[in-house]
Amino acid sequence: MSIATKKLKYEMDLKREQAEKAEFANAVIRGEYIRKEDVTAELQRFFVILKRSMFGFSRKIANELSGIVDSIEARRIEKMITELTSDALEQLSIDGVYTATKKKKEKT
Repeated sequence: MSIATKKLKYEMDLKREQAEKAEFANAVIRGEYIRKEDVTAELQRFFVILKRSMFGFSRKIANELSGIVDSIEARRIEKMITELTSDALEQLSIDGVYTATKKKKEKT
């Protein structure tokens, strides 16, 4: 490859990179990109609300069941739901994926 050809190739590469940089800058100006800090703050708020809502289910379900089952059974169900919720949230916070554990069959 001649020097002139190499120079032309590198100039084309430079122009392409400059065009991509300008395109990105224009997209930022148009508001097509969100700052990392804004996304992080919004996700943190979302997950706090999600956690509170999920932990509230166990109490609500136990209250609904209190007219159907005795209070001891309702508390047992509430505890079980709370533990499952905690397990799911913990797995999501560590691995990002929830894998349900197989439940052992109880003898009745």
